[in-house]
Amino acid sequence: MTNRTSIRFFSFAVCIVAVLAAYSIIGNNNSMTYKTRLEANYQQSLTELSECLDSIETNLTKSSYAATQTMMTRLSEDLYSECNTAKNALSHLPIEQMNLSGAYKFLSQAGDYAGYLSNKIKSGEQISDKEYENLQKLLKYAEKYADCVNDMVTRCTNGGQITENEIKSKSGEKVASISVDFTNAEDTFSDYPTLVYDGPFADAVLNREAQVKKEKQVSREEALKQAAKALYTTEDKLKYEGDEDGTVPCYNFSCGNFNTAISKNGGHIVYILDSSKTGTKSITEENALNIASAYLKRIGYADMKSTYYAVNDNVCVINFAFAQNGVIYYSDLIKVGVSLDDGKIYSLEAQGYLVNHKTRQAFSSKVSQQELAKKLSTRLEVISAKPCLIPLDNGTEVQCIEFHCRLKSEGDEALVYINAQTGEEENILLLLYSDNGTLTK
Repeated sequence: MTNRTSIRFFSFAVCIVAVLAAYSIIGNNNSMTYKTRLEANYQQSLTELSECLDSIETNLTKSSYAATQTMMTRLSEDLYSECNTAKNALSHLPIEQMNLSGAYKFLSQAGDYAGYLSNKIKSGEQISDKEYENLQKLLKYAEKYADCVNDMVTRCTNGGQITENEIKSKSGEKVASISVDFTNAEDTFSDYPTLVYDGPFADAVLNREAQVKKEKQVSREEALKQAAKALYTTEDKLKYEGDEDGTVPCYNFSCGNFNTAISKNGGHIVYILDSSKTGTKSITEENALNIASAYLKRIGYADMKSTYYAVNDNVCVINFAFAQNGVIYYSDLIKVGVSLDDGKIYSLEAQGYLVNHKTRQAFSSKVSQQELAKKLSTRLEVISAKPCLIPLDNGTEVQCIEFHCRLKSEGDEALVYINAQTGEEENILLLLYSDNGTLTK
């Protein structure tokens, strides 16, 4: 073999090896991409299952408070939808479906049972104590199963991967088997009988054309004066950061750790944000509430009544709603954060108020409060009642009586809203108490 032939042979061999290596790399990359996508789909399905179980738990709880066909029908439809979505999420996880008979049975019957109760009320019949007990049983199973699935989600969030039927840590060490987890979760249904803070209405109040746009426009200079007042500083200490479009157009300013936005219409404070960290707690939540109330009056938000609060990272965030003549308008919301280490205003968010606040007709009820109370479930006892206006998902508002109620048997509490004109249940919010405040669900 001549040198030229040898060189050609060697070059050809090198090319073959390079091509094979390239194909191997491409194949490996494709395989890794496929596994990455598959992993993402698995984790998405697990998260979706967890969210559905949370909604199922919430709707089953609300069913214990509902008394009318309209509300039970609404809860039934939500339950049916969430149960079907949960079953679909289960089917996309890498588990032996034969090991999930209890879960599928529960998800099927939870929606069906709520539908049965809805039809019973529609026909004029009353829900019996035994049927309410069955709702409570379903709720307990939902809570247990949700806890199991939430544990899996937490492990995955902390770096675990659902790979080849296992949950692995970032280092690749096997920490759990998803099949074993779901098999253990099935134990929840071993004795299964035959048979889901951001303040109330926070989402609905932002889906409208902002009322503040009807007010006169202010110049940047006028907005600068309002920003200085809001941040307890002088105009020369503020830096203009640009304009912001959106539901409520505004001017943006900064001063040290603070950022604030002033609406172009009316010159109102839209939001305040403090990026600094808080220190050790030195004031009480009651102090924070008083500070927030006084601050709202100072910057031009009068007649605001505190409703609920929550404490996170040493900041007490208080929900306020506009109140006039004894009526609370839950559409007109402002949230104020007060630092519990020094009592300074840490944050403010007034978009809900600026979107919705307007002059409204006086509150009037066609049915007396005593008669409306009779619309409540007989399983409830009323703690307090007050007139209010609440927003609906379709963008309208309705006048209601807000009944703060307690379940006689369980002691759990909720807010039930009865339409002051029709006597229909419009909404139910579960009250969740903790050391950090009161939340609604």
